[in-house]
Amino acid sequence: MTKVKGLRASEAGGDGKASSGGGGYLGKALDRKPGSKVHMCARCDSPVAIYGRLIPCHHAFSLQCAEEMGTTCYLCFQQIEGIERVDASKQPLYLCGVCGVSYKSKEELLERVQANGGKCCRGGEEKKMMRPTGAKYA
Repeated sequence: MTKVKGLRASEAGGDGKASSGGGGYLGKALDRKPGSKVHMCARCDSPVAIYGRLIPCHHAFSLQCAEEMGTTCYLCFQQIEGIERVDASKQPLYLCGVCGVSYKSKEELLERVQANGGKCCRGGEEKKMMRPTGAKYA
């Protein structure tokens, strides 16, 4: 079982999931200001109100999808050591549009993209990252 950082006992139900009252996992139209950018979860394609940021790969999904993912990341197949809870309304995340890695500041993302040639924060590493180890491709 993975650990969720930042989840208070008062927000957890009997099954360990966040309660649906007060926003829950997925975004609602009332939770967002007009013109604000909304991230969609790469797994369930729903707007994200509370991120589940995977440790150590830093891919971000809705908290519900991150918790249901199991022991390996849906995108890069890395072992999940923990899940960081990030409330989208309090702490924005900045996602690389190519590989989906999240950063806590826009400056950090831009610095990594520029350092790797302007296309992705990981340079050519994203192609290698997307294949499971030992997979054969024709």
